[in-house]
Amino acid sequence: MPDVCRWGSVNYGVMNETHHPRTTRPVVQINSLTKRYGTQMAVDSVSFEVPSGQVIGLLGPNGAGKTTLMKMLVGLVSPSEGTAQLMGTDLDSPEFCHAIRRVGALIESPALYLSLSARQNLELQARALGIRADRGRIEELLELVDLTDRGNDHAGAYSLGMKQRLGIAIAMIGSPELVILDEPANGLDPAGIVEIRKLLRRLPEMGTTVLVSSHQLAEVQQAADSLVVLDHGRLITAGTTEQILEGHTSSDFTVRVDPASVEDAMAVVNGFGLDTSRLNGSGLSIRLPDEWGGRDLNHLLASSGIYADEIIRHTVSLEEAFLAMTHSPSQSQNPTTELEGAVR
Repeated sequence: MPDVCRWGSVNYGVMNETHHPRTTRPVVQINSLTKRYGTQMAVDSVSFEVPSGQVIGLLGPNGAGKTTLMKMLVGLVSPSEGTAQLMGTDLDSPEFCHAIRRVGALIESPALYLSLSARQNLELQARALGIRADRGRIEELLELVDLTDRGNDHAGAYSLGMKQRLGIAIAMIGSPELVILDEPANGLDPAGIVEIRKLLRRLPEMGTTVLVSSHQLAEVQQAADSLVVLDHGRLITAGTTEQILEGHTSSDFTVRVDPASVEDAMAVVNGFGLDTSRLNGSGLSIRLPDEWGGRDLNHLLASSGIYADEIIRHTVSLEEAFLAMTHSPSQSQNPTTELEGAVR
């Protein structure tokens, strides 16, 4: 990144008020991006795109390379190999100075003046970045992050969630086209996590694309349009939740039979050495061998004169799929999985 673009804070907004037309092309394009620290591979040949106008969730366990990748995108860390474009501009291009002005970021933790109020923090940040943020804009941002009633309180008196929301407001000070948020819900209680999720969903409605990293899978799943999964610095998979879950099926089935046949059904299933347990009412939970399906189970029961009213395969959750992808040795060693129509 050119030296003229550098600054000391990782919590910033756009740096002037020059109008840039909103783009319909991907706002981020990453191709084989790599970062090494000595022999440590932090990011290993990652490639994907961030479409305009969406919330993209960057998922991965601690140490997966999420923060390092985000730092490379905003010029705080130089890549070892590979290329990336921000707003169609290469990271090492002199024009990157202009592209980064269209980006807001909150990486690692908010850079706040704890002795100043939220309003004063926003005013000072705008002044430092050369932005004319009038009172109306500041009030709009405080309302966006639900801090209007606490806007005159010192930031040092804020809860962790309030500080995170103020950090997001600072990142939004110049109406960026892209906002990059690193674990904005980290350490928050359930109420704070829900507030961040609602905020993320509002940003695309305002014309802002969001790239957000997290290991809060359930919340990101609800907020994001598409997901990118990293593990040990490598891209494991990318796409919508539905696309990612397509490759993950469960061996657990719920079977419902006539209440008078429950004991007989259990005896038949147990006779084949299958793992089963009794559910409330007339239901059974049965784990089948990987090569079996619902039709095989239905045939097994029917051959003993037991006819199922319902056979339902357990739906794999994103968390289960995530753990399978990030904990499997074969996955962490295999090449990147590409999904048709996915963020890639």
